[in-house]
Amino acid sequence: MFIKKNVKLAKYNTFHTGGPAEFFVEVKSIDDLKKAVEFAKKNKLKISILGSGSNILIADRRLKGLVIKINIRGIAITGNTILAGAGESWDKVVAKAVSKDLWGIENLSLIPGTVGGAVYQNIGAYGAQIKDVLNFVDVFDTKIQKLTRLSSKDCRLDYRTSAFQDKKGAHLIIIGASLMLNKNKNPNLKYPDLVEHFKNKEPTLNEIRKAVIKIRKKKLVYPTAGIGTAGSFFKNPIITVADYQKLLSDYPDIKGREIGDGLVKLSAGQLIQMTGWKGKKLGKTGVSEKHALVLVSYKGAQTKDILKLAQLVQRSVKNRFNVLLESEVKIVA
Repeated sequence: MFIKKNVKLAKYNTFHTGGPAEFFVEVKSIDDLKKAVEFAKKNKLKISILGSGSNILIADRRLKGLVIKINIRGIAITGNTILAGAGESWDKVVAKAVSKDLWGIENLSLIPGTVGGAVYQNIGAYGAQIKDVLNFVDVFDTKIQKLTRLSSKDCRLDYRTSAFQDKKGAHLIIIGASLMLNKNKNPNLKYPDLVEHFKNKEPTLNEIRKAVIKIRKKKLVYPTAGIGTAGSFFKNPIITVADYQKLLSDYPDIKGREIGDGLVKLSAGQLIQMTGWKGKKLGKTGVSEKHALVLVSYKGAQTKDILKLAQLVQRSVKNRFNVLLESEVKIVA
């Protein structure tokens, strides 16, 4: 383990932006992590955790404190459970599960990021989310500097959120997660894109994974050397049924899905598209031509440029529909 100074963070996130970290370290083991936390405690440094940087937007200024990049990897399968390190590639875990005929996360194929990030964000796609299969999470408690295990309930997973995102859970660093999958055939094909793709066919587990990958590649933009992105930038907004009915009276084509408790989830992508932002460029940033929910950065863009675009999109949606879009991407400002 080697702690570095003034490390540029642009190469450690998929937007390719952000200023330098005051201190930076990559940890590959729990012992490395313990030493890194001890260093931060000794020097009274704030700790920031980084996975693959696929769902984060880092400020252009110098980031004070110690940035710990979690590279703790490994995948172990016992029966129908998978235990994976927090730094392991999420899609690698999905591929491994599918290869072992384990059902439950195939709809989450090709989501970028790490296992730790997947839990932190409670990732979801095509009618599935990690909450559905999470067994437990192993964490390092920086307050007492000890390992502990949290049940799925303790993690308080909800729509794109978890206990690790609030102040009460900020001292907990995810080091690994256990998923409980299904050995029996259990396809989740209720999502419209999958219904359309398979029609009345009964697909295999591998066919579902391939279909999800194909659909995602067609719809979404993935980062390259010249284009940065963090995928879906905003959460799908949730409003009351009454407010949804009001919207429908003015905009009959607005999509909404009832999720219980008198609430309806809207499509953020549709709202953005209806305000005319899809495919538009603003300086060195833009909204993807493939999907209006995806903001992209081009060579030379800075975080402030992406934030400006995001704020303009939010304002347009708010002014037209009186709906506030919240960021899904974690903004470190």
